[in-house]
Amino acid sequence: MRDRNHPCVIMWSIGNEIDYPNDPYSHPVLNTEANPQTGSKYDATLPSAERLGELARELVAVIKGLDTSRPVTAGLASALMSNETGYADALDVAGYNYQEFRYAGDHLKYPKRILYGSENGMSLEMWNYVENNDYIMGQFLWTGFEYIGEAGRYPSRSNTAGMIDLAGNRKPEFYFRQSLWSDKPMVFIGASDRSAKSGPDNLWSHKRVEPHWNWDSGKVISVNVFTNCHEVELFLNGRSLGNKKRTDFVNRVISWDVPYEKGTLKAIARNNGEEVACCELKSSGMPASVKAFCNEKSLKADNTDLVHVFAEIIDSEGNTVYSATNVISCELDGPARLLGMEDSNPSNTENYKDDKQHAYHGRLLIYLQAMDKTGTVKIRLTSPGLKECSLAIPVVEQ
Repeated sequence: MRDRNHPCVIMWSIGNEIDYPNDPYSHPVLNTEANPQTGSKYDATLPSAERLGELARELVAVIKGLDTSRPVTAGLASALMSNETGYADALDVAGYNYQEFRYAGDHLKYPKRILYGSENGMSLEMWNYVENNDYIMGQFLWTGFEYIGEAGRYPSRSNTAGMIDLAGNRKPEFYFRQSLWSDKPMVFIGASDRSAKSGPDNLWSHKRVEPHWNWDSGKVISVNVFTNCHEVELFLNGRSLGNKKRTDFVNRVISWDVPYEKGTLKAIARNNGEEVACCELKSSGMPASVKAFCNEKSLKADNTDLVHVFAEIIDSEGNTVYSATNVISCELDGPARLLGMEDSNPSNTENYKDDKQHAYHGRLLIYLQAMDKTGTVKIRLTSPGLKECSLAIPVVEQ
């Protein structure tokens, strides 16, 4: 009732992975095939999964009594078990978590069922299940934003599956998804060291590329380009390294092996021979200055309003130094308080709420909150050995 007038709500969900096998519900059908998320088999000592269908019908009836304008859904961890208990049948729209292999068979068995991926991994293969089957409505990746928790071993503090990191920066995986999902022409360059060891792929593995052009001289670097355009031509310091078509790469990532040379790497994307997008990576020098900007023009003097100050470590030519980890200190003068400084480093255990923080990938996000008085907040950002910077943000009446 609280949210039913919000236009952003497109479906009501009655649960996520409530049918996770043996947690707590179990069913004899678990003995008939391998389950996608666990190797669980039927356990007669656990509650019967038949209860799932009963609960689902009760919850759907409650929702329909309040709102008939939106469909009801759920994220199913075991469609195998939920198909047997009536849970899936109670839904208007069935969400499958990591069960792409069931799409074709279940579509044949339940041709009127509306299907989508309610939680999915990052691989192109998982997206191809959607793109190549008109009866699949879409997918939701785990996850859009990084989040605190499910972090693995200390000192890791956050889950890194997100396409956008804790400080709001777009990671390379973001741009790969943009190349799949956006109609607006785009191109992105990432680079990687082919000789570097990397961990095994999993459901949430990201593209292992970095958006910088600083490597050892002469080292052969894999340059990877994400685009939704027909073809891309790559240039290094103005010299063409060749034009390649996206359709020639089954993984939708256009690549070149390039001996590293300091300077500018530029990708020009074309459709039907016309340039429609470009992207550049420039070699950066040593850290020289702190740079900062704020998207918000002012704060409201209401004790709650927030602004986001984005700080970067730049070289003498204004390029972000991707490798920079310099400590940045924040001094405030005026009617605002410092809430926290977020570097997005998943292994950072420094005090979040004090007035200094190490940069990560050359960046830092600073959260400021208004007090209940008007005036001007003066922000001074300093780092030892670097040129400082200052911002001023007015705090105005509500």
